Amino acid sequence: MNEPRILPAILASVAWLLLGPGLAAAGRAPPKNTSTPGTAKTVLPAQLKPGEYAWHPELSPRGPIVMIVSLPEQLAYVYRNGVIIGASTVSTGKKGHETPTGVFTILQKHEDHYSNLYANAPMPYMQRLTWSGVAIHAGRLPGYPASHGCVRMPYEFARLLYGETKTGLTVVVSDDRKFPSTVAHPGLTAPVDTQGAPASELPSAGDFAWRPELAPEGPVTMLVTNEDRRIRIFRAGVEIGEAPFTLVDPDRKFELRVLTRLEPTAEDPAPRWLMISDRQETTVSADQLLSVIRVAPDFLRLAAPAVVPGTTLVIAQPASTSSTTSAAGDNFTVVTGEQEPGAVPESPSD
Repeated sequence: MNEPRILPAILASVAWLLLGPGLAAAGRAPPKNTSTPGTAKTVLPAQLKPGEYAWHPELSPRGPIVMIVSLPEQLAYVYRNGVIIGASTVSTGKKGHETPTGVFTILQKHEDHYSNLYANAPMPYMQRLTWSGVAIHAGRLPGYPASHGCVRMPYEFARLLYGETKTGLTVVVSDDRKFPSTVAHPGLTAPVDTQGAPASELPSAGDFAWRPELAPEGPVTMLVTNEDRRIRIFRAGVEIGEAPFTLVDPDRKFELRVLTRLEPTAEDPAPRWLMISDRQETTVSADQLLSVIRVAPDFLRLAAPAVVPGTTLVIAQPASTSSTTSAAGDNFTVVTGEQEPGAVPESPSD
């Protein structure tokens, strides 16, 4: 169970020790006098000190990016196509202004942003996580949580990350000190019993909706929620399809899992997903969990072309409500730890 997680980390760590930090891209940049500049290092992430970061995008030049923020560690990890390419120290929300945990997407990007709440404070390379004001940006890193809810990063790391990301990128904020990650090959397949017969009744073929024309382009998110037994597919923040599912074990509870579809490789051409869980795997893997979900084959056939590298799949116990989706803009926030945002998005605060 642990080997698939440990091996990529070891290989990436060795590469960090052998490779030098990337060169900064030329061009005009916002002021950085109010941010911790940042120092590139080639040490393991756990050995990074406040203001230090490691950045080696050449370890995986292409593919979907996923970012993990560990609140107890005050560290951020960046994966591309299942390979860790960067890590940085961060400063998250202080007491009373805690950074919400959950699964987010990058909703907006603004290179030279200023707070409208805290004395017009500069927030270089801002990447919005919620419409109520939580974002990633360059800022001061004193070595402990000190922000008003945002995730502060060293200036140089924030600049480098900004250059590699786009809206729709998945960001997981975890309150776990250690979180597991591995590469899985899940599929929404129909299980059979020992005689080869279907193990449970399929949902009705007519009990689903599929309207891809509502959003022809944009990042795709699939949300599987157990309380209401529904699968919903969003593209560019717009729901384009939904269907019921049944479970072989109707009493099964779901733990939060986030999977991102990766680019295929010559060594592994099958569909590959980077899986992040909010806790250690103690029950079943994502492969096993999805194998007991049964969905109408007609719906899966129609939805299959929308599932491409970069697609995010979120498995969660609570039903989808207004508090688990974004209320404004053209992108989708999967799960948040906050109240429903208002119709007018607030400027990120600090």
